[in-house]
Amino acid sequence: MIARAAGRMAWRGAAAAALIALFGCSHVSSEPTKGIPPRGKQEGPLPGVPEEQPWVEANVPPPPYPSDANLTEFYLSGQTDHRYFIDTSSLTVGPDRVVRFALVIRTAQGIDNATFAGLRCSEREWKDYAYGRDDRTWSVSHAPQWRRIQNINFNNYQATLYQDYLCAGGVSSVAPAGDAAKLVRLLKHPIPRDDRNPTLPKL
Repeated sequence: MIARAAGRMAWRGAAAAALIALFGCSHVSSEPTKGIPPRGKQEGPLPGVPEEQPWVEANVPPPPYPSDANLTEFYLSGQTDHRYFIDTSSLTVGPDRVVRFALVIRTAQGIDNATFAGLRCSEREWKDYAYGRDDRTWSVSHAPQWRRIQNINFNNYQATLYQDYLCAGGVSSVAPAGDAAKLVRLLKHPIPRDDRNPTLPKL
């Protein structure tokens, strides 16, 4: 009886030792290997995918003051008592994709008001960088701000340029983007507006 009990105890000890050896060797640490991120986590951009850079506005000085020889008239979608012109020699599309130009508003009394303006098509925003003086020089704004373009019923020149000339058929459709020469052609030979066009940007 004593020998038989001792045999059972020896067998149980051997079995326990085997289980400890089996599970002890199969244990894998949950700690990540040094220098390798845990599975499912990626540090930095994906390989081959360029990291998106924040938008930076270019510093563009005002162009020469507009002259009548370079003015191209455009017509508003809405009521106005004035006439509106862009100096096509001043129109540029910067590396920041902002369309900049000298704008002339001629009142019914024949008085010209000039501004050096910028239009950011992707954000539907407008900025006035400088204003014309009586001596045909520019007064530069010290801290101009981008403002949302609103669709208004009277003197709707900002929305007209955005919708009909410089964005819908201009910067957003040119290849490569930023073809100032195409924008000048659109100003001189505008495409008739069709409100059924589903690609027309809405305000």
